[in-house]
This record gives sequence, C-alpha cells and structure tokens, in this order.
Amino acid sequence: MKGSIIATLGFLFILKFAYSQQEPSANASPQEVKWYSFEEGMKLAKKKHKYVIVDIYTDWCGWCKRMDNETFRNPEVVRSLNENFIAIKLNAESKEPIAFNGTIYSNPNPAKQKSTHQLAIALAGARLAYPTYIYLDSKGNNITGSQGYSQAEDLLPLLSYIGTGAYKSKTWKEFTGLK
Repeated sequence: MKGSIIATLGFLFILKFAYSQQEPSANASPQEVKWYSFEEGMKLAKKKHKYVIVDIYTDWCGWCKRMDNETFRNPEVVRSLNENFIAIKLNAESKEPIAFNGTIYSNPNPAKQKSTHQLAIALAGARLAYPTYIYLDSKGNNITGSQGYSQAEDLLPLLSYIGTGAYKSKTWKEFTGLK
C-alpha cells in the first residue's frame, strides 16, 4: 500500500514537472479570440497599428451568443482575428461611460432595460441590429460594418478583405471576383 502511494505521488510529480517545463510555441495558434474592452482595445490598436473589429452585442441576443459559440470558435476565424485585428466586445446596453475620439459616450437611461449606449449608436448609426460588427482602422476611422449572424465561411472573406488592407485598393467585387 505504502509503495503504491509513493509510486502515485512520484508519477504525479513527474507529470507536473513535465508539463510545467513546456512553454507555448511562438507559432501555436490560440484556441479563442482575444477580446478587449473598447477603451483598452482602441489604445492597443493605435499602439500596434492594427485594424479593429467591434462586436456590438447584448446579453439577451441569441444570435450574438451563437456567433460566440460557433463562428468565433472556428480556428480560421480565431487566427484571422488574433493576427490581423484587435477584437473588441461592446455591450450595446452597457451602463459605463466610454471615451472615444475625444467624446464621452454613455447610456442615456442606465436604469432602464434595453437602453442603448450612445457609442453603439454612434458607431453603427441606423444600421444597429444585434449582432453588429463595425470595422475600424487603427485610428478609429470607420471602414465598414455588417449585421447579423455569419458562419465562418461567410465571415472569413470579409476579415481577409479588411485585415490584409485590400479594401484600400480594390472594391469588394474585385476582391471576391463577383460580377
């Protein structure tokens, strides 16, 4: 009995030591999208000169949850977002004020249910639906936006179009070969 306890402890020690010595490879692809708060993400985008995707969602939005559970877990989408973008989550019903481009945005009725934050409206305008995705350059200039649930194979071309900077020199039709 004593020998089996010592053997088990020894095995656990070796296992712990073996795993603690492994460091993630620089080429290892993360398993999930690295999401940032709005202000933190915009600071990082400016510092790293990266594009921004703002996921405007609500806690009650079923399609938003489906995007999180399906599309934003697809390995190709995760890779594209983590390599080419700073990914920001913006709760459209957030109660906290948020500074952006010299303006403080807030929720006009923070005690009221389903009250929309001014920043969500400023970013998406009349196109606000849930979910909405706004693409910005590193300085916070609006590139484009999209709404609704997208499967990975539908989202990837848009991520490539923006993330590679192709939008600067080609139309969407030219990029995709659509007629």
